[in-house]
Amino acid sequence: MGPRLTPAIRHLITLQRGLIADWQARELGMSRNTLMRARRTGWMQVSPHVFVDRDHELLVGQLRMAGVLECGPGAVLAGRSSLAEHGWRADDESHVEVVVPRGRRLRARGAPAWLRMHHPRAEVPGSGCPARTSAPRAAIDAASWARTARETVFLLTSAAQQRLVTPQQLHRELSTRTKLRNAPTIREVLRELDAGATSSHEATFLRECRRRGLPTPRMQTGRRDANGRCRYTDAEFTLPDGRLVIVEIDGVGHLEVQSWHADMVRHNGLAAATGALILRVTGWELRHDPDPFFTILSSVLNPSR
Repeated sequence: MGPRLTPAIRHLITLQRGLIADWQARELGMSRNTLMRARRTGWMQVSPHVFVDRDHELLVGQLRMAGVLECGPGAVLAGRSSLAEHGWRADDESHVEVVVPRGRRLRARGAPAWLRMHHPRAEVPGSGCPARTSAPRAAIDAASWARTARETVFLLTSAAQQRLVTPQQLHRELSTRTKLRNAPTIREVLRELDAGATSSHEATFLRECRRRGLPTPRMQTGRRDANGRCRYTDAEFTLPDGRLVIVEIDGVGHLEVQSWHADMVRHNGLAAATGALILRVTGWELRHDPDPFFTILSSVLNPSR
């Protein structure tokens, strides 16, 4: 039998995905000793200051809530963790990113290994439960905390591709920030997003075209296929004689059988409707071995060379 809970505490625990912090319980008349004793009746302590009302492995969403509660009043989910609460889909959620109000320095000793705390100079507003930064702020923060340029590209382009943010929102957020890490890379990615790139592979493709002196392609152009269905092409070029060249960039997901078949139908429908020459390249090739593909593309775009 668990501890006796007042309606206010029971409501708070339900709202917070089964979690409560000792500082919250104290404000509602429940002592930390009561929380510690509750561990003998099926509760679990998940961090120095946070408890869950049942003994089980935390779900990812519960872990994000625990991170905010562990950092105390005014703490807000940020970066990747905030993006995830806004609906961002990605594989890496190995830690929880939290911004902590300036002046509240939590002791590193005893802090969970999965928790990353940031201390911005100005107060960071948050909303929702768990409290989180806005999607544009989360994307810019995540990009600035990225360890590599490739990670920065992935974070920004995936957030835009999943329609969580627009390039205009990212520009506005960036304009309010000073002394931001990775700022040159972030600005470069935003320029590519302005040009229409909506995936990290497309951003890489645009960069390679510029580096090699090729014409700037049109990105994400709507085309009707042979069945009248609207399809969006990854990149397009128009040759001097008016012929259309379409480049389709395939990610890992395109290697699955169903995706491969859908791509084949899409390819044939576009070719029949537009008469275009359609070239295909994988994202892996663009990243690791782009020269063979761009040799072919260059010969198509500049046959006289």
